[in-house]
Amino acid sequence: MIQTADYRLENASQDNNKFILCVDDDPISLENTLQQVAKLGYSTISATNGQEAIKLIDSEFKLLKNTFSNSSNSDVDQVKTTRISLILTEYNLPIISGFDFARAIRTTSPPISNIPIIALTALPMEEIQNKCIDSGINDYLSKPLKVYELEKTLIKWVNENKQ
Repeated sequence: MIQTADYRLENASQDNNKFILCVDDDPISLENTLQQVAKLGYSTISATNGQEAIKLIDSEFKLLKNTFSNSSNSDVDQVKTTRISLILTEYNLPIISGFDFARAIRTTSPPISNIPIIALTALPMEEIQNKCIDSGINDYLSKPLKVYELEKTLIKWVNENKQ
């Protein structure tokens, strides 16, 4: 595991440059999510609030922009090289809520704006379903996470994002 002040990379293999960004302010919940995602074979990047996650994504995009600045690759080619394949975010985050975080991502340019976002919540789905749709969140999962549901959701959205 590599740790910095802003985020952690876990279970990163040299062959796999795709990551699931996990965002949660509760350290126990975040660790649980990271472990479950890693058990399913995905590498992870984590952040503890929406603002931190936006900075992390922005740095990823700048990295891509610099890599492709002298290239004729299209946005579709860039999507394939974006390290973040999916975002799992708690909806109730400090500083910037999960909903505002999702709205911020959706206002950026592709390929970042196209990354699937999955909300994690302990609330009944009926309470947040409309907020998820309005903020550009693609799907949601109930906490505590069930490995089967998590796996099904990751497969669906990571594969859909491959384009």
